Amino acid sequence: MLTLPNGFVDRMKLQLGDEADAFFATLDTSSPTSIRLNHLKGKSPFETSDKVPWCDLGYYLAERPAFFMDPHWHGGSYYVQEASSMIMDYILTQITLPDHSRVFIDLCAAPGGKTGILAKHLRTNDVLVANEVVSQRRSILRENLIKGGYLNTFLTGEAAASFRQPIADLILIDAPCAGEGMMRKDPEAVRQWSTSLVQSCMMMQQQIVHHAVKALKAEGIMIYSTCSYSMEENLENIRYFMDEYSLENISISFPDDWGIKTIDYKGAIGYQLYPHRVKGEGLFVAVLKNNAANEESFYKSKRPLRLFEDALEWLAPQLKEAGHLRILKNNSSNPAITREAEEKAIEVLTLIPGAELISESGEQKGKDFIPSHFMSMAGLYNDQTTVIEVGLSEALDFLERSTSTLPQGNQLGWHIIRHDGTDLGWAKWTQQGWKNYYPMNWRLRDRRSK
Repeated sequence: MLTLPNGFVDRMKLQLGDEADAFFATLDTSSPTSIRLNHLKGKSPFETSDKVPWCDLGYYLAERPAFFMDPHWHGGSYYVQEASSMIMDYILTQITLPDHSRVFIDLCAAPGGKTGILAKHLRTNDVLVANEVVSQRRSILRENLIKGGYLNTFLTGEAAASFRQPIADLILIDAPCAGEGMMRKDPEAVRQWSTSLVQSCMMMQQQIVHHAVKALKAEGIMIYSTCSYSMEENLENIRYFMDEYSLENISISFPDDWGIKTIDYKGAIGYQLYPHRVKGEGLFVAVLKNNAANEESFYKSKRPLRLFEDALEWLAPQLKEAGHLRILKNNSSNPAITREAEEKAIEVLTLIPGAELISESGEQKGKDFIPSHFMSMAGLYNDQTTVIEVGLSEALDFLERSTSTLPQGNQLGWHIIRHDGTDLGWAKWTQQGWKNYYPMNWRLRDRRSK
């Protein structure tokens, strides 16, 4: 039986009243396992009949498999994501955003699950900034974004205080918190809990929003979430944000049978997902609109900034529909964006100089073009590229960076290795045989010892 801190137990009894016993009983059960299919290339070998009600690509699994042994997972065809956090997908369908090109910012983005949901709602003229200040977590975020194959996406590692200019039409702040909603599946969340931790998290969240609101355009939307249940981190903070920054609380309607609880504090409204009410972990979310008159300060000169160009003569034949893409100048890895998103991409690069486009197409080394892993994950390669379909065992060998079980090549050059419809990466057939270009740091390890 899970032993919870006394202070947490007492508070939740007051907070939940008659529902407290059901809540505590649920914390002694196993956490559900769920995945979200990639909207660009979703596929999985698992039975996916039990849907997450608030996410059209979310599914529960009957048991937790060894995901690292599934090539579709390595190929970014789905993301292992806690079901409650998928509520962001539904919320994004319920809010009103401008019709013009937009900038989305995921301020605390790692490991990238909610970023993937934002990417699903991007149009070809929008851009997405995935920010993570912790370098180790940012590396994981980068891997997940590249495997997702998300175009028009920037990676940044800025503190919230660095976002000083109103650039964003939407900011998602999945704020660092006391982690109460993780207690069922993470013993560390139980061990670390204290009332002082809750208070320190509340103050940190206030500091993050204090800076982040400066990056929000007038009438821009802020989605604030935590995986805690405390009033201090959740509704009391929402009331504080409303009073301090002229933010308007936006109501979201959820079907009654979803079990999402609407909670209120002095007129501030938020939504709590409790594990005894939904098939998922604990999550709080609220939606706010910026009614302050933030003036956009992006300087548009009479001579527009020309940071992008059409794909050069040597690069264009490598790309699918190269005419629809623009390439960042003076960058050896040749990051690509959609032509329609160029204006917003220039704004991001101007106001956030450290922003890095993840959508590398590849490098020219001597006379040889070296395609990027992103190019394979996003399907940017041209239609003449040779694809080699492999079975499960051969796919896992490839992911270990082995080439011993690949079939013999028929022509020299680059080939996409594919398993059951999911692209896994590049291999090159040379006079000496195969060379495996799956990223070394992401390779499958210790497969046969498991």
